[in-house]
Amino acid sequence: MGARLRVGVVGVGTIAAALVEAIVTGPRADEVDVVLSPRSRERAERLAEGYAAVRVADGNQEVLDASDVVLLAVLPPQVADVCSSLMFRTDHVVANLAAGWPPSLLGDVVAPASTVCQLIPLPMVALRTGPVVLFPHVPVVSDLLEGCGDVVVLEQESDLLVLNCASAVMSTYFELQTTLVGWATSHGLPLATATDYVTSLFSGLAAEGRAAGSLDGLALAHETPGGFNEQIRSELTAAGLLAELEKQLEHLHATRLARRPA
Repeated sequence: MGARLRVGVVGVGTIAAALVEAIVTGPRADEVDVVLSPRSRERAERLAEGYAAVRVADGNQEVLDASDVVLLAVLPPQVADVCSSLMFRTDHVVANLAAGWPPSLLGDVVAPASTVCQLIPLPMVALRTGPVVLFPHVPVVSDLLEGCGDVVVLEQESDLLVLNCASAVMSTYFELQTTLVGWATSHGLPLATATDYVTSLFSGLAAEGRAAGSLDGLALAHETPGGFNEQIRSELTAAGLLAELEKQLEHLHATRLARRPA
C-alpha cells in the first residue's frame, strides 16, 4: 500500500474493536496507523494501550482529519446525525459497518466523500478468521483487510441484506453446541471433555465443507441408512425445525427491507 495508511474509526463498539485488533495484528500492521473516536472510551483506550499504532482522538472530526480511510461504526439510528456533524473530504474512503446503510443510501450523508463501501465483519474477525463482506470492491479496503479473514466481495448491493440475515444464526449455532455439551454432561461426561469434543466436531465439519467447495451431498455423505445421523436429521426435519429456520430468515429479510432508511 506504499506510505502508511491512516485509518480512522468513528464509533468503537465491539465489532469495530475486533476489526481494529485484526488489522493491527495482521500482515498489514506495520503499514497502518489507526485513530479512534472517544466513543466507548474505555474500549478505545484499551486498544491504544495495547498497540503502538493506535491512538484515541479528542473527537470525531479529529478522526476524519487524521484519516485516509474512515471506518464508520456507529449504531444505525445514529448514522445520519453523526455524519451531519462531520466534514468529510472528497478523498476520504468511507467503509461503513452500520447495518441498513448500503452505499446507495450512505453516499448522500458522507458527501463529498466519493468512495463509499459497506463492510460486514463478524466477532471472530478479532481472531483473523471468518468472513468479512465487502461491497463494492475498493482495493485500498480489501488490501487493508488482507489476513483479517476471508474477504467476500459482493457483486450487487441487494446481496448485503441477504448475508446480513444469514449471519443471524450465530447465537443459534452456539446454542446448538451448548445443547450437545449439556446433554453429554448429563450422562456423566466431564464438561471439559464434552466441550473439547463438540467444538472440535463442529470445527472439523466446517473444514470439510470448506475443502469440498460445495455443500451439495455432504449431509447424505455423513449418514448411513438407518444410522444415528439419518435419524437425527430426518426427525428434526419432520419436526419442521429447518423449515422454521427458513421462515425466520425470510421474515427477518422482509423486516429489514421495510426498515431501511428512506
